[in-house]
Amino acid sequence: MPVELSRAGRPSAYPRRPRFWPWWFCIWLACAVFGAAIALLLWPKGERAGGAWFWFCVIGVPNGIFGLLFAIERVGYEAMWYRAYHRNGHRDRWLAERIRVAQKPLRVLGIGYCLPLNRQTLAQAINAGVRLPQQQQPRSGSGVIEHCRFDDQPQKFDESDMTDLVAESGSDAMVDAAPKKPVGPLVPRIADALEQIAASLRALTLYEPAHWPQVCVLAEPGEEALREQQVRDALYLAGLPPLAVQAVPASHGLLVADAWLDAREARPLLVVAAAWHERQPLAGSTEGCLAVLLDAGFYRLPEDVPVMARLHRPVGGKADEIEYCFANAVIWGRAGFAAVTRAWITRAVERCNRGLRIANLDAVAKSEARCEPARVVGDFGSADGWLSVAAAIECGAADGPQLIIDGVQSAILHVLPGAPGKDPLLPELFLHDRSETELATV
Repeated sequence: MPVELSRAGRPSAYPRRPRFWPWWFCIWLACAVFGAAIALLLWPKGERAGGAWFWFCVIGVPNGIFGLLFAIERVGYEAMWYRAYHRNGHRDRWLAERIRVAQKPLRVLGIGYCLPLNRQTLAQAINAGVRLPQQQQPRSGSGVIEHCRFDDQPQKFDESDMTDLVAESGSDAMVDAAPKKPVGPLVPRIADALEQIAASLRALTLYEPAHWPQVCVLAEPGEEALREQQVRDALYLAGLPPLAVQAVPASHGLLVADAWLDAREARPLLVVAAAWHERQPLAGSTEGCLAVLLDAGFYRLPEDVPVMARLHRPVGGKADEIEYCFANAVIWGRAGFAAVTRAWITRAVERCNRGLRIANLDAVAKSEARCEPARVVGDFGSADGWLSVAAAIECGAADGPQLIIDGVQSAILHVLPGAPGKDPLLPELFLHDRSETELATV
């Protein structure tokens, strides 16, 4: 996690207050007795033992020595106390600044997905609770595996029509971004997901290209170039400007938002995740495409770009110390532990319930406060955390902040009241038929 607080160290301990009894009383008694004895032994024999000078030497000097010793000790105590006081004050200010930086959220400007949900929206499928993966034969190979995949259908987009549309627009950049060869079957699905947030993307690309959103696509090792090209082709098929596309390791999951916040980028961020099983799929897995549009809040948004939710900085932890991950996520999310009312769990780790209770999240440790979208739609791989974000937003605002748990990663999501949902009457497999007017007015 880039926001590292361990550099602050432990607070400085204040010095122990000096105790007059019994130690300083014994020192005073020793000074008084031995000082008086030494003064009497050194007193000249020819002089009278009396007068102000005699009593000053016998009583005043020993007490003065005791006062000097006590003053030296007190000055040392005060110096150590003020050193600890000022260091703790500086430490508290440093921690407050780092926590303020860590608590800055990303605004969720739009979500789009294309999943094999059998004519349902994501919210409808989760509310129904019917498991969608079923026993079926994979596209290649033998055997029967329980998984969820798209039906093999012709491509939805006609490339000749799209080329004519781009040529009419007169955009040289769009012509240069045109696919140089036929696109694969996954590209139209990614374009379907992008079409749901096309209105917001077009509104954010009305400025100079330096302020356009950047695309981060989750990719497994060895698939970086393929995923980048698929997203570029999907942007072209969806009629969107050619945005900068960069592949990030799929294992980063939700921590893509953490890295974006740490980079303090003013541009919006478009996170794209896709899964396609041409070969033997994993049991319980699903195919699909997901796009989440985020913004760090540096600039004022156009009026036709809605803000659906606030995603706070994700936290990565260790499986054997998962309670610290939950607690830090709540702190970064500016949420009270009792205010978290719902948890979206994917790829749960061991000791999850115990970790929630240790982190004072007893409310979401109960089964009725937990939702597991991966059990319904299937395992979306490293993008399961982003799938939970989309599901939480589409299911509507809850009574308070919601906790997203994706393995050892967790984050707090605040769904804003009136966040737009999906139209329940959507074509089978393709959930993209919302017009730009609807996206701008919700």
